[in-house]
Amino acid sequence: LDDMSLAERLSMWYMHDGAPSHFVRNVREHLNTVFRQRWIGRGGLVAWPPRSLDLNPLNFFLLKGQVYSSPINHLEELRNRIQHVK
Repeated sequence: LDDMSLAERLSMWYMHDGAPSHFVRNVREHLNTVFRQRWIGRGGLVAWPPRSLDLNPLNFFLLKGQVYSSPINHLEELRNRIQHVK
């Protein structure tokens, strides 16, 4: 974070993975201090439901290797790969 401009930091949101240890008071206080209430998760102003069906950055990290294993030339090919990820 220290390498980012103030404008970038002020527009940034943090999303944690919902682990029970992230709900303790000192973690929430730290997130409120660093991200000024701009974090997503249990106990925050914006809740992220556990086991949400929405794709989040953690899911994308795990799936991108399968979706982008080789170059994609057409939008339909991208859709097909996303739908068939295991």
